[in-house]
Amino acid sequence: MEVDVAETLAPSVPAPPRRRIDAATVRGDLAGALVAAVITLSESVPLGLMAFAALGASYAGLGVIAGLYGAVAAGLVAALLGGAPRMISGPRASVAVIMASMVATAAAAPDLEQNGGATTAIALALFGVFLAGLLEALFGMARLGRVIKFIPYPVIAGFMNGVAILLLVSQIRGLLGLPEHFAWSEWRGISAGVSPWGVIVAGATMIIAAVAPMLSRMVPGLLVGLIGGIALHYVLSFFVDAASLGPVIGTIPPAVPNFALERFLAATWDPWVIERLVELAPSIAILAGIAAIDSLMGAAALDGLVAGRHNSNRELLAQGISNMASAAMGGLASSGAVGRSAASLKAGGLTRLCPIFSAIMVLVGTLAAGPWLGYLPRSVLAAILTVVALGLMDSWTREMISRLRIAGPFRRAILGNLAIVIAVAGVTVAVNLITAVIAGVLIAMVMFVRDMSKPIVRRHYDGAARRSLKVRERAEAEYLSAHGHEIVVVELDGPLFFGTADALFNEVERISGPARVVILDCGRLADMDATGVRLLLQLFQRMIAADKTALLAHMTEADLNGKFLAAIAGERIFTVCRLFADTDAALEWAEDKVLANAGIAGRGDAEVDFSQFSLAGGLSDAELTAFAGLTQRRELPAGTMLFREGDSGASFFMLAKGTVTIRLISGRRSPIRLANLIPGVIFGEMAMLEGERRSADAIADCVVVVYEMSKTDFTALIEMHPALAAKLVANMAREIAARLRVTNNELRMIS
Repeated sequence: MEVDVAETLAPSVPAPPRRRIDAATVRGDLAGALVAAVITLSESVPLGLMAFAALGASYAGLGVIAGLYGAVAAGLVAALLGGAPRMISGPRASVAVIMASMVATAAAAPDLEQNGGATTAIALALFGVFLAGLLEALFGMARLGRVIKFIPYPVIAGFMNGVAILLLVSQIRGLLGLPEHFAWSEWRGISAGVSPWGVIVAGATMIIAAVAPMLSRMVPGLLVGLIGGIALHYVLSFFVDAASLGPVIGTIPPAVPNFALERFLAATWDPWVIERLVELAPSIAILAGIAAIDSLMGAAALDGLVAGRHNSNRELLAQGISNMASAAMGGLASSGAVGRSAASLKAGGLTRLCPIFSAIMVLVGTLAAGPWLGYLPRSVLAAILTVVALGLMDSWTREMISRLRIAGPFRRAILGNLAIVIAVAGVTVAVNLITAVIAGVLIAMVMFVRDMSKPIVRRHYDGAARRSLKVRERAEAEYLSAHGHEIVVVELDGPLFFGTADALFNEVERISGPARVVILDCGRLADMDATGVRLLLQLFQRMIAADKTALLAHMTEADLNGKFLAAIAGERIFTVCRLFADTDAALEWAEDKVLANAGIAGRGDAEVDFSQFSLAGGLSDAELTAFAGLTQRRELPAGTMLFREGDSGASFFMLAKGTVTIRLISGRRSPIRLANLIPGVIFGEMAMLEGERRSADAIADCVVVVYEMSKTDFTALIEMHPALAAKLVANMAREIAARLRVTNNELRMIS
């Protein structure tokens, strides 16, 4: 039965408290185990029949007992060791089809009769299951539980649909009552070989199995269908001849069929045996992978039902050991069965005892009913497997098809996923399972590269659209506004790897045009690979040849991306580009370079005259004298904190020399620079005028000279020189308005 995708996508939640084992939980576990055991018996018998079908009708009974003992061995070991305590394991259609392919491959080996015949073929298949279990256990030991889940679901869905189709096709002979040796090339003789009453029994069995769950969910539909089909078969046997009803299974071996594995392990490993194992190697790897995926998907679905969380790696280890144990007992390959687990849960199974009880009940049922299993009609078992195959059809695929009409702009994405499903399923049916898995892996790789190869350039803008936070003189600001095209900022978004690096190379060369400084903003850069680093180095070298400068923002030599650059390209990469902690620092450096190239220099270390402050605009000499008389000149060393966030706004400052950084730091790992002030500007006036506390820090970058006016002196100025105070307030308003315009432009750029 296939896992419901809605269940596989259930959110992970913390595991619930461990349940105490008492009389109530034991009763619930026994009830759940009984339901699971009945379902396991119903499925394991036909799956064993199918797995050994390539060996002919005489081995049908051996296949049945292999299915049952596989359910016992795998179910018990996985229950004791597993990382999903309520998971019930056993033979599943998805892995049984692969084992059937292994048996068929071994049975078709050249010179098989000279090397032991069918017994050797069985031994080879069982040893293949053992090795697949060992590989699955190694997956768990290597902690690959999460990695296996990364396989794209459309690939898994395509494979499961292909397996379901193969399972359906393999049951056509049984449904029609045709002999096992019937060849489809002799299709003209189908009518003569069909068992008409057997077809009726098979059809009735499928109808009963499908309708039963609609009437009552207390009893599994497969069990009702199995009982109903058997009853109908033997009722009809009183009225029609046996040939019209089709064959039954036949003789069932009385003991565990471990003789084949013992014979194989005791044999000399001659070149013929080695060649056969090499032929089976791809199937062994596929069996391990599918069993692992099947089990982990089932465990994830079960988590959603029990509000728990499974241990993926432990579950893989347990499933691998359970397959090894099953092979040692001559049983089929197995995996976690979420359908049986969910049924047992609904019946009351709540602890790890439930799957243990279930395995014991299957063993008891096998020992008690073993001799009678040979009377099971093949048409009924074929019908049961047909129902299982239909249930194996992926529900997510059906949902995607139903959503095509309402998909709107996402129709193309849905069609793309469905195309992958159809392609993998088609290869599974038309070629073989091995080719399908290889095709699925290749498709998964192509899907990954396609999805990750979206344009890495998020956007770009020039230096006129966004300026650095450094407050500049009017002449510098006007020049940068007129020549902002000499600076280009390219924002990257996503991984820089072989699928996107070449496109970035071409895009940056196209965008940069007349720019003299190119800033690559790596703030959203997800990851890099060696190809991306190599093309970056080539890009920087071409920029140097074109007399351009390359800057990398949001990257330093100390962070992971910077270290990766050095590891792949060597320290020489830092000679062809400059690294900055953020975009603003890179913009400031680029602006300084553009101004330097134009021969425009700031005031340097000269102290600004009092009359040159922005706040002194329009003041007469007498007003300047009165204003200056109420301020205090202060010379402060580098690193001086002029005020901190949260301080009272008791004064404001005018910067006469040096630079001051306004920053936010409280509650953050690293400071955020809000502005870099140069001589001639005022700061701190907002808190003073509002009577509020400081909203940021102000720190001297170097030796600074400031003029400070306290709130007390400003109040005195208003009382003594009201006209002067009005001019100062007007100048403050113009200064604040200019800052708001800059902030507005910044917000436009980050939105």
